[in-house]
Amino acid sequence: MGELRDVHGEKVDFVVVPAAETKRRGEEIERYHFAARKHGLVAFDAAGEPVLTIAGHDFGKPEIEMAVSQALKR
Repeated sequence: MGELRDVHGEKVDFVVVPAAETKRRGEEIERYHFAARKHGLVAFDAAGEPVLTIAGHDFGKPEIEMAVSQALKR
């Protein structure tokens, strides 16, 4: 995330939710269909609308860059 923050930090807020806090966010876990994995990635546009979700750890830098691209398009 640090590298992507350096590149996109002026346009994108990157928020990493720690595991302890994730446990208190059950409603969000359900809303974004992370129930089976309990975590994932959600990209929001400038209006706060989700544009992409990926459950679990099934993503890396290319997928995060795609999420940033999708969020910035809106």
